[in-house]
Amino acid sequence: MNNARASDPITSVIAGERAAMFAGKHYDRILAALDDEKTLTAGEMAQATGMSVEQVCRRLPELQARGQVQVVQFEGEDLLRNGYRVWEAT
Repeated sequence: MNNARASDPITSVIAGERAAMFAGKHYDRILAALDDEKTLTAGEMAQATGMSVEQVCRRLPELQARGQVQVVQFEGEDLLRNGYRVWEAT
């Protein structure tokens, strides 16, 4: 995964390359937290995994695209708790 633009400075290119190394571990931590609790918000996942909310929020759409998580639906709408969507493993 390329997380940098061609016009980005070398430090951004290096950071983008490092981010790809973290993704797998982040996925595992998020999925383990969901396995334990069944449904969590990004804020709750951050607390459970020791990650930042930003890290969790970056990984959730990636996990969703891989078919591993989904937003909990209630009456046809995304379920919200404390302003965050509620997620579950698929």
